[in-house]
Amino acid sequence: VTNRVNGESADEVRDAVLEIYAARYPGEDLAPLRRAFEDTKALFAGRYPGYLACDTLYHDQRHTLDMTLATARLIDGHDRVCAAADRLGARRAMFGVMVALLHDSGYIRRNSESGVENGAMFTKVHFSRSANFLASYLPTIGFAAEADTAARLTHFTGYELDIEQIGLKDAKDHMLGCIIGTSDLIAQMADRQYIEKCRDFLYREFVWGGIAREVQPDGREVVRYASPTDLVIKTPGF
Repeated sequence: VTNRVNGESADEVRDAVLEIYAARYPGEDLAPLRRAFEDTKALFAGRYPGYLACDTLYHDQRHTLDMTLATARLIDGHDRVCAAADRLGARRAMFGVMVALLHDSGYIRRNSESGVENGAMFTKVHFSRSANFLASYLPTIGFAAEADTAARLTHFTGYELDIEQIGLKDAKDHMLGCIIGTSDLIAQMADRQYIEKCRDFLYREFVWGGIAREVQPDGREVVRYASPTDLVIKTPGF
């Protein structure tokens, strides 16, 4: 499998993932995974029923595709080197990529949320929103049995729950969650424009989401930077 994949192209990432899995799990039906890629493309483009197009600056389709490819590669590596009894297997491997594809779906506004300025307004709750989307979506492509687990796995990419609180009984599902969370970090930090994207895009999302700055009861504004120290200002500087 070539390492040169255009992360901007959902089709190239889809084909790369399918090639990886076809080689790792020969003879398996990968049609549900192909369908998940198509539905994810539609969701981000505003063509999925009930949803508007993705408008977040940092958590966009490119981020999702980068993270998804990393997930597939880590799963492939895991199943290549571990004992047969410890392998995640084809169905769980497909399921993991589906979670990766939709782990940030909570940022995408529903049609009923057109009055919300930007999907980044859901920053603090997007993990739970993503979990709810996955729980309702997976049964439509034959993965109903995994719907509850998928909702839990999204929390490996967030901070709403500590890992110990996620509550997965199967060690393989826990491993899958660790792979998904690791892929989310790797995909971002390996981006050659990571620092610039944090400055120009992610910080803007934090402002929309109420994480970067908060207005105190006395009217003062607290702006949080990367350091432990908060700077209090009275007028917006952004």
